[in-house]
Amino acid sequence: MKNVISKSFEIQDYMIDGALVNGFWMTLEDRENLTTEVAYSPVSGRTFASAATGRMICEITAKCDRLKSLLPKNVNCEVTFKDFNDMEYTANGKPLDIQAMEMDEIRVVYRLYVEYHI
Repeated sequence: MKNVISKSFEIQDYMIDGALVNGFWMTLEDRENLTTEVAYSPVSGRTFASAATGRMICEITAKCDRLKSLLPKNVNCEVTFKDFNDMEYTANGKPLDIQAMEMDEIRVVYRLYVEYHI
């Protein structure tokens, strides 16, 4: 059964310190693709300052790496940053070069997918 997505995660698995999950939608596209859309908003204040946005980007990519570490070897994780022209990060990949700015919320899509069949 390693050719299908057999493990999912719960909302608390996507939470990050200093941010609220303002939106959470999971969609099983097919048995090989699971997407989770998450909107993060700041706990205090109305916006993420530039530095906080940079920290959140690092935390989100680290979250993707951690999710990948909990999955079978042939299942990968990637995250798409919706507010940054759909820039994508693949688990354990190169750090992203994103210009952090002040933001009201950060919208991302995590995607778990079967990378190859065994």
